[in-house]
Amino acid sequence: MVWQDRRRRYDAVREARGLRRRLDRLEFPPAAYPGSNYFHWKIPIGQGLVSGPTARSDFQAICAQVLIDASYCLAKRKPKGLEHTRVVTILGCPDLFDSEICVFFDPKYFASFTDRNFDDYRWSARSDAELVTRWSLDVPTEFAVRGFDTYERDDTFDPPYVTTGQTWLIGEVE
Repeated sequence: MVWQDRRRRYDAVREARGLRRRLDRLEFPPAAYPGSNYFHWKIPIGQGLVSGPTARSDFQAICAQVLIDASYCLAKRKPKGLEHTRVVTILGCPDLFDSEICVFFDPKYFASFTDRNFDDYRWSARSDAELVTRWSLDVPTEFAVRGFDTYERDDTFDPPYVTTGQTWLIGEVE
């Protein structure tokens, strides 16, 4: 049993290093693709490490910090002419596998991005930054944090499939 715990800890450290290496190489996208208002990179890590019963909160916090750091580096490397774009880390909780780094090219699209108030799909704004405190995340002073409680209901299942959670936007969100 001790060997398995040691191996699992080693795998998590190795994955975190690999995640940082992959995200450190991100290049700022030159412009939106035709018909697209944003560009994104999904978290490049195994789902079982960051979501579900095998996920560990301390490792999720490490991955979230790596995503925030990569977003900050991208925001600092914004090319001239793209100052209006916004770089944002989007963290899903408890399912961190839904997380990504997004570059929003269209300010109007970004403004409408969080407007999700439908019967079967809602984001309700939170007034705190609880995730930042819980995971001891280091958020750059140039970045802001916006949190949402999420609710999704899929009636195509019997009984309907309902999921709840949180979505956190950390970056150029103000």
